[in-house]
Amino acid sequence: MKSLRRFLLRLFNLVSRRTQDERLREEIEEHIALQTEENLRAGLSPSEARRQAMLKFGGVEVMKQDYRAQRGLPFIENLLGDLRNAGRTIRRMPGLAAVIIVSLAIGIGANTTIFSWIQMILFQPLPGVSGASNFLLVELRTETGGYPGASWPEYRALQTQVPALRDIVASQMVPFNVGEKGQTERTFGQLVSGNYFSALGLKPAIGRFIRPEEAERPGTEPVIVISYDYWQTRFGGAPRAVGQKLRVNDRDLIVIGVAPKEFQGTMLPLKFELWVPATLTPALLGGARDLEDRSARGFSLIGMLRPGATHAEAQAELSTAMRQLARDYPAASAGIGGEILAFWEAPRGPQRMLISGLAVLQGVMLLLLLAVCGNTANLMLARGSTRQREMAVRVALGAGRWRIVSLVLSENMLLALLGASLGAAIAVWGTTALRVAPMIGAFPILFQTKVDGLTLAFAILLGAACGLIFSAAPAIHLARLDPQDGLRSSSNTPPRSRARKILMGVEVGLAMVVLIAAALFLQSFRSARQTDPRCRPEGVLLAAYDLSGRNPNEASERQFAARLLDRLRSLPDVEAAAIATNVPLDLHGIPRRSFTVQGRVRTEPGQDRAISNTVTPGYFKVMRISLLEGTDFAEMGDRAAPAEAIVNEEFVRRYLNGADAIGRRIQTRAGRRGAQFRLRCLRRARAARDLFLVPGCPMGPGRDSPEDAQRQ
Repeated sequence: MKSLRRFLLRLFNLVSRRTQDERLREEIEEHIALQTEENLRAGLSPSEARRQAMLKFGGVEVMKQDYRAQRGLPFIENLLGDLRNAGRTIRRMPGLAAVIIVSLAIGIGANTTIFSWIQMILFQPLPGVSGASNFLLVELRTETGGYPGASWPEYRALQTQVPALRDIVASQMVPFNVGEKGQTERTFGQLVSGNYFSALGLKPAIGRFIRPEEAERPGTEPVIVISYDYWQTRFGGAPRAVGQKLRVNDRDLIVIGVAPKEFQGTMLPLKFELWVPATLTPALLGGARDLEDRSARGFSLIGMLRPGATHAEAQAELSTAMRQLARDYPAASAGIGGEILAFWEAPRGPQRMLISGLAVLQGVMLLLLLAVCGNTANLMLARGSTRQREMAVRVALGAGRWRIVSLVLSENMLLALLGASLGAAIAVWGTTALRVAPMIGAFPILFQTKVDGLTLAFAILLGAACGLIFSAAPAIHLARLDPQDGLRSSSNTPPRSRARKILMGVEVGLAMVVLIAAALFLQSFRSARQTDPRCRPEGVLLAAYDLSGRNPNEASERQFAARLLDRLRSLPDVEAAAIATNVPLDLHGIPRRSFTVQGRVRTEPGQDRAISNTVTPGYFKVMRISLLEGTDFAEMGDRAAPAEAIVNEEFVRRYLNGADAIGRRIQTRAGRRGAQFRLRCLRRARAARDLFLVPGCPMGPGRDSPEDAQRQ
């Protein structure tokens, strides 16, 4: 209690320092005056009487410092004094100070902006969801290391077989066609499980969310939840939106609620506008059998650990559940395990690309900021060399080495914190611009980054670290200064500092590292562009179409594809045209398909899997891929043609040991029943990737988004 009272008293004296100093000055003057009067009575002259009184009293300034040390807070007083002196010093060098502050601000601002993105992924991977970082990904994993997603029957089974996870949630991205025929607009949404909103802990802006019973049986309730932005743009934010009908994929759905303002779905950074019960899949997607087909793995699963449960327990239960599913349903689940991962460990989707890209970018920007610190340290060291006389005078007057260090440190830290403040402002501008900037692409993207308390703390810590880095060399140099050498030097003396040479070398080294890294990135980019893709992409134009919102059947899909190809091929500037589910070098990758091939006996456990692509006749002509043996696929109009497949050289080498492939049968395991194809020809491919292609309309009922390729 006494210590607290003493501290509060010292703090009060610090606040009322001016009054205390005036009172102390009056007391000192009174004491000196009394002693002077006594000396006058002793017969001394007035001037000699005051001189003797001053000598007897001692140093006035030393007395004041001792008084402040006993009655105040010396550390804070010295710090405030150093900061005042630092402010005066910075005002005397406006040009140099501006260069340092702006350089640090740009570096700190860029790093803070990138950190806000990383923070979004690590701590707020689900915008608008409280405690989003506690959710975990439930990913199914194949023997070959792929992550195909989960089927709806697997999701329903895992809900009860993994008790360590609370409320496992399922969702699937789907493009919807909203509006009447001829006036539809493409809007991205998600098919979700009945516990989707309740498990995320969301509260509707108006109305209500999907209830669990509304997603129990196929086609039970034609309901839909819309996003806050969609509510504002489509319905003008009117409360009457709830209860109105929305035409989605030629089906009327009733709007039952509006999601919170910041919520954009569960697949960062994609922004979704609509949420529909997954049990409406057959009605909305042309009779798709995703609710029954265990091989239709389009759903993403997330969940949260129950109180007291551990990550290891959840992983063990998931592995056990997947082994049981493999025993119960070997055709669909054999060789498939599961992993419990944090959001930042996402093995697929846009999260994976974001994390790896941001990590590299953050490392490069920190390296650049370190180079800025090295340059700033060199500048401050050069300026410190011109202040040798000033510091020598301070040491001669009694200033200790630590006072010199404190003075230099306060000046540089003030510069660093000013740079950090301006950098934080740049980060605020950058994150705001990122939110409002239109993202043009195939998918709706929204980065809900912002500068919050943690981001500001990061900027301040980064500024403090920069201040310490570029303060070290000048502070040590001036603290070690011999007062006699400093007094003999002049402000124009050319600095001869070994530390400056070392800093210059470090700065050049950091710059070389950045340049080498940039050169390696450029070389990798050029190498990727110069890599032979085993086809001729020059002149090939790509376009995409999606019939999923029109609920097509196989016959209508084939008719549409045939009419489209006929029209494209009739254009005067089009040499050839074809349709493919995937194109070479696709950013999203090409799927792998399980199969068995006639004449191959597999000795090891597991399944043979190869990259597959579904294409129309004419694909090889468009891509200028030569065929080594056999011929191209039969025309789409030839309904009597048997199911056929084309494989590459690597497929024959790996699975047939180089034997003759023409005429062999391939049995695929995709889909509920699978399919059988006869090998028609062999295509040239020197790459070490096995591949087979099957003919037909690449777009399955309501699922795939094909690529249309034409050559001019």
